[in-house]
Amino acid sequence: MDVRVNLSQKTRSKRVTVPEIYRKAARILKSAEERKGSLKNLIYSSGFRDVKPLYALVAESCKHQSELDELVNTAGLQNVQPFDPHLARILITELLWGKGYLKPENARAIRIILELENDLRQALDSMNSQEENDSVHQVSAPRYVRVNTLVSSTEKVCTKLIADGWKQVKSKKKTGYEGFIERVRSLSENEFMMDFHLDFLLVFPSSAQFHNHELLKSGSILLQDKASCLSAVALQTKPFYGKMIDACSAPGMKTSLLAALSNNQSPIIAIERDAKRCNTLRQTVSNARASKVSVQRADFLILDPADYQDVKYILVDPSCSGTGIINRLDPKRKQEEGDSLDLRLKRLSSLQARLVEHAATFPSVERIVYSTCSIHEEENEAVVRQVLTKIGKSFRLDEALPWWPRRGTNRYDNPPDDNIGLKCVRAEAKKDLTNGFFIALFVRHDKSSN
Repeated sequence: MDVRVNLSQKTRSKRVTVPEIYRKAARILKSAEERKGSLKNLIYSSGFRDVKPLYALVAESCKHQSELDELVNTAGLQNVQPFDPHLARILITELLWGKGYLKPENARAIRIILELENDLRQALDSMNSQEENDSVHQVSAPRYVRVNTLVSSTEKVCTKLIADGWKQVKSKKKTGYEGFIERVRSLSENEFMMDFHLDFLLVFPSSAQFHNHELLKSGSILLQDKASCLSAVALQTKPFYGKMIDACSAPGMKTSLLAALSNNQSPIIAIERDAKRCNTLRQTVSNARASKVSVQRADFLILDPADYQDVKYILVDPSCSGTGIINRLDPKRKQEEGDSLDLRLKRLSSLQARLVEHAATFPSVERIVYSTCSIHEEENEAVVRQVLTKIGKSFRLDEALPWWPRRGTNRYDNPPDDNIGLKCVRAEAKKDLTNGFFIALFVRHDKSSN
């Protein structure tokens, strides 16, 4: 009897475990999904001795979340028991996008992944090939409807829609965001859903028409893409009160959302330099009942910050290439634009950086959100890197929308203290069923993230 016990103990002592960095990274992914903290805080509080490689591994895993979920399903890993989906994602990340190998090979979880390595690499090649054949203009996006909480409530709007013959449906909570996206894809002509992230946003099939609907005419609803809502939400604090500037405001949808998020309690200065677009802006603000918004025809770059001493929040959503907008260009026009795109991106990124840098000179500004509807790094992460070299002593890049699954690229990172990709947000047409979008959040050093 004693011999058997000793042999059992000896067998257990020889069991090979997965390296600590992989186990820590898996726990961080799990905690982040359960919204127990931001990725940055979870990483730094993990107790792991070397934060830099841990940060890089978690960031890379977040970047490839959709591909990882598909690879796990394709390989049938969810049928392996016991199965830790977060550890599987970390190990696959290291194998396919990290070091390219896993050790020790005789650790059970690693052995399982390595046995499936060929299948995983073939599946990834197939996904990449399909990705190259897809383009933004081929995505069929749903119709997003924002409830204007300055006029009505989500409950009242849903009640009215149901009375009109619409059927409200739900995705199963256990399926998470991926399940929500799949349910959106399958919406029938008379169905709608609440958005997964934003409680004031409703999702309808792309065929839904509201241009003559009484809810739209009354200002109770507004037609606004989900990605367009995210930049205003990223600027929000709790409580959300204080003077704001929307630096490039027309047509005014983000401005009106800022007014709704602050419940018409915060003065908002909406800046637009073009006369015609200024008229559109005024009409949008009026229709939305955004009573605290004052429209100012001006060039944001020539505003004197000394005249705006009490501005706390600035949203910078400037002109961009618009390459993230679904159905913006047909293939022929897209090719024609591509011939001169490099030069255009240089000009745009220079202006974009100047706008953010100017926003940072306002004496009391605490938070600046920079956003584009571009898919190009030159207008996104590269602009953030350039801006940080100018304003980094006064502002830090903070983690925008910690609950959003899609993060920026890491080409401009300098970990562990300067992880641009992990802190920024990207929305992708194919994966999120929205316009392609990018968001960065700058916070003054002496202010909390909130």
